[in-house]
Amino acid sequence: MKIIVDNLCRSFGNIRALAGVSFEIPDGAVCGFVGTNGAGKTTALRIMAGLDTPDCGSVFFDQLSATDYPEQIPAIAGFMPDTLVNAHNIRVREYLDFFARAFQLCGREKEAAFRRVSEYTMLDELLDRPLSALSKGMKQQVSLARVLIHDPPVLLLDEPAAGLDPRARGTLRESLSRLAQTGKTILISSHILSELEEMISSVIILERGKITWQGAPGSIPPSSQPRALLTFRCSAESVLETLGKYPFVTGIRQTGPRQIELTFSGGEADFAEHMAEIFRSGPPILAMSRPDLSLEGMFLEKTTGEVQ
Repeated sequence: MKIIVDNLCRSFGNIRALAGVSFEIPDGAVCGFVGTNGAGKTTALRIMAGLDTPDCGSVFFDQLSATDYPEQIPAIAGFMPDTLVNAHNIRVREYLDFFARAFQLCGREKEAAFRRVSEYTMLDELLDRPLSALSKGMKQQVSLARVLIHDPPVLLLDEPAAGLDPRARGTLRESLSRLAQTGKTILISSHILSELEEMISSVIILERGKITWQGAPGSIPPSSQPRALLTFRCSAESVLETLGKYPFVTGIRQTGPRQIELTFSGGEADFAEHMAEIFRSGPPILAMSRPDLSLEGMFLEKTTGEVQ
């Protein structure tokens, strides 16, 4: 199912959470939705899920308008918020049974839905446990099971890996990777860019309510300023000040215990001359490479870090 978002705007008092956001996600695509806290990602997802009303703009799932008919959206778009509603003394089976019945799944249909959802989650292990006794990772598995219970063609996932330990993130990543192969249209908001990069076919970068980049990961054109990744004999911390004194060094970022990424003024024509100067008069260098622009690099390239 295709998603079309056109000129979406939403303000809260003097804060413009969304300022003319437009994008399209093709049927069956998996798209990453990234941005700093307060960029507007959750607001956009809530509007798409029919849970909030925009000040202007529209959202369409194929021909169905989410802004005109929000009551019809839950049937086709499963929205997974970043936290599970805390329901004390309710077991997982009872919690999911409520949502199954809300979508008119009863008897054999409901049991078939539970079996189907178990293919992508830890549901079999959790059905008889109370929600209040679950870890954060387990709760995210239950939250994912809830949005899958009626097999919607679209998934809207808001920070599904937030607060999870590495093992729980790995389990969730495996679940989402399998879901990505089922033909569902998936929009995933996440701060864990290295893991997000493994499963998405496109990315939308949002800052201060506006899109700063959208396209395939790695397709972003590199900055006009060349970069180099340098590995030193000594610790990176000990050479930061020295490297910062070169007038042609415009950016310094430590990427490892002995590794630093430098950004240079000028273009590629000046790069060799700048590197020659550092090799000649700077700290001893073990290795030098030209870094690829990862999703994290894309994010840093296309955002300023400003918040509203």
